[in-house]
Order: sequence, then C-alpha cells, then structure tokens
Amino acid sequence: MSKKTVLVIADLGGCPPHMFYESVAAAYHIVSYIPRPFAITKGHAELIEKYSIAVIKDRDYFETNPSFEHPDSIYWAHDDYPKSEEEVVEDLVRVASFFKVDAVTTNNELFIAPMAKAAERLGLRGAGVKAAEMARDKSQMRAAFNASGVKAVKTQPVTTLSDFQQAMEAIGTPLILKPTYLASSIGVTLFHDRAGSDHRFLQVQSYLQTIPVPSAVTYEAPFVAETYLEGAYEDWYDADGYSDYVSVEGLVVEGEYIPFVIHDKTAQIGFTETAHITPSILDDEAQQIIIEAASKANEGLGLENCATHTEIKLMKNREAGLIETAARFAGWDMIPNIKKVFGVDMAKLLIDVLVDGKKATLPTQLLSGHTCYIADCHLYPQHFKESGQLPQDVTHITIDHIHIPHEALVGDTTIVNESLPVKGSVVDLSLFEAFNGIVSLELKGSSSQDVALSIRNIQKQATIQLMDELVRG
Repeated sequence: MSKKTVLVIADLGGCPPHMFYESVAAAYHIVSYIPRPFAITKGHAELIEKYSIAVIKDRDYFETNPSFEHPDSIYWAHDDYPKSEEEVVEDLVRVASFFKVDAVTTNNELFIAPMAKAAERLGLRGAGVKAAEMARDKSQMRAAFNASGVKAVKTQPVTTLSDFQQAMEAIGTPLILKPTYLASSIGVTLFHDRAGSDHRFLQVQSYLQTIPVPSAVTYEAPFVAETYLEGAYEDWYDADGYSDYVSVEGLVVEGEYIPFVIHDKTAQIGFTETAHITPSILDDEAQQIIIEAASKANEGLGLENCATHTEIKLMKNREAGLIETAARFAGWDMIPNIKKVFGVDMAKLLIDVLVDGKKATLPTQLLSGHTCYIADCHLYPQHFKESGQLPQDVTHITIDHIHIPHEALVGDTTIVNESLPVKGSVVDLSLFEAFNGIVSLELKGSSSQDVALSIRNIQKQATIQLMDELVRG
C-alpha cells in the first residue's frame, strides 16, 4: 500500500525535529512548508531536506532577504512575519491542495489556529477552529476551564495599565499575569502584593513589545490576569526533589482525550522549567486525579484531533489546578523520552490519528511497564547565581567553559547526552530566564529519586568560567 502524505508546517517548538521527521517519514511522505525560514536552524533544515519529498519555503521572505542563511541555533524567531492569519491559511491550503495531502500538522504553537482553519477548509482532521483559538488565547482558555468542572479561578483580560489595576482590585494577590499569545512561560509574572506592581506591569508590557510574533497570531487581549494557584507539594510526593506541578502528554482523537504519560518536574526558576522526568512516580490515586483534570481541560476546550501538552498544579488536599493546555506536543525532549522509556512513538501516532481517526492503534490507559527513568535537564544563569559564581546584577557574560560534575550523580544515574556552550558564547541575562538555557543534559537511571537528586546536585555543583569582565546593570 502506498504511503499517504502529510504536510508539516515547519517551525520552532514541540516535538524535536531529530525525532519527528525520522518517525513520521518511516510511515508517511512528508511535504514540509517553511513559513518563517529564519525560525529554522541549519540542523533542522538538513533534517527537513533529508526526510521530505518536497520542501517549500515562503517565497515572499526570500524576495526581501535574497542572501538569507539558516542560523546555527535559535530559541525564539527574532524577525518579522507580517502575513495575516487569512494569508497564512490561504498559503497552507494552496500547498496542501497541490500535493493532495492527507493530513496537516505542526509542532509550533503560533501556527495552531491558522492550521486548524486550513484543515477545516481542506476537509481534513484537525484540532477544530474554535477549540484551536481557545487553546492559543489563554484568556479564552481560562474561561473554558472555569466552565469545565475543575477548580475555577478569578480571571480578567488585560490590555492597559488601567485594566491591570482593575484586575488587581478584583482578583487580589497573589496574582499571576500571563501573555495570552506566547509560550515557554515567557513574560509570565507573579505579583505577591501591590507595592511597585504598576511599574513591573509596564516593564513587562514594554519588554514583550520587543518580542516578534507572526501577525497571524491574534488575541482578544495581550494579557490575562488570574488568581495564582498555590501548590502543596507535601500533599502529593513522599520524596524530595520534585516540583508542585506536572505535565500530561496525550492525544485527542475525535473529541476523546487519551493520556499517555505524566511527567514529573524539578524545581522551577520562577516559571521557567528546569527538568522533566519520564515518567511520574506519583501514586495511582494522584495520577487518576491528574488525568481527570487533564481530560476536563482538553475535552472542555472542544478539541477534536491533535496532540496535547497539559500543565497541572498540585494543590492542597490533592486538588488539581489547571495551569494551561496546548494543542501540540510538548517541547524539550519529552516526546523522544517517551519513546525511549516505553517504545511508543507519539509523533507517528499523531499522524495516524490525523489520517485514520479512531482506526489508529492507540493505548487505552497511561503507558506502563517502564524499567528506567529519563530526564532532560537545563542549566540557567540563575543556577550559577544561586551558587555564588555570578552576581545577581550581572547583565551580560561571555562563557569560556562550563564543567559538569559527574561525581554529583547518585546511584546508577548516568549522563547520556550533554550539550555545553562553545567557548566565546555570549549570554544576555537581561532577557527572561527561558531564553537563556546554557546547558542541556539527558540523564538516565533506574530510580527517579536518584535522577532528581542528581539533577539538584548538578545544579548546585556545576562550575562556570568566564572569558572577560562582567557587565553589570
């Protein structure tokens, strides 16, 4: 039987391309459409060329940037993409129609809504237009959560300083302010009290205006203010080393939510994640509470066919609080690590669902039978500030080298892969922490607790050597 064809909107985020393309290409023909060439690294571009039967790049970008070259590395795409949502949808429909594709997908958060519209016009399975819009706009998402039967929180859209002041009055503190249209916790800010809150709001507002997003990304208000969900770690875990929230990776198939894996986390830096451990060590009762909340979140949005990444706050008395969900795969290496631990390829299964719906072979419960735990871990500048190696007021550093202490590993935990900055790497510490992951590690062990403790040891004991004088703020 001949392979069917899937159109991949290639951009940043979600399931890493090193797994995604190889997994999908084994069973499907891939047509890759690159709307933002500046969001694709050289390595990513090589994978696209290797595994795609056709590659189409946005021609309008090359008309204004004829000498463009893909960057070596990138976290966020710092360039303009002025096309409206309707123009993006038309481009997607045009490419998909030409190649007569059987499914359309993306790993990128910012193209979820236009992709859903394109899928609908093409008569293909997708997340659903309204559901995709709610999954992209955190203000609409929270309203759907509040109506879904889980713990409701006070919420209010925010555009201006006056809106923010009204939200502070109506919601009280602690209050969390989120950009409605971004990802990776960029711009998420906690206000413990009202002292200096106006100034902090204006700072965040001003900074986010410097972060480019496609013009196709639409929202009712740029921020949403919410009651902060207070975690209660001790009501969930018997062991140390974990955080008070988890994520659930799953699929929605014809409106039915199917959870695959719960990921434990290690302590965050603010709202920036530092490590994910596959799978969770939480007991069965806790996992069932989490799955019930995730189901209400994703089915409450009305999602139809898509991958999902759902974040859950672990609150007092084992109450699960919904943080947010996304109609796409988790980032980092969470999806590859599920395959390493359980042998289940979620990247291929998503395309199976988009092509065949419920005919696809899918699990009926959380994956089980693992014999090891795998974690992906990032080190940030704040880790070196906490260990006293960097002053709190430093704004720019140039790295000579970073040493990872393998003697900090506990039990049979090993470092399987590590990515360290090259000599001369410059880091701008004035940016949100999420932009500045400077070390990436993959750890593996037979004990989750040993892996978690190893991560904490590395975060405390890793050393950094700089090349020049510090630049202070």
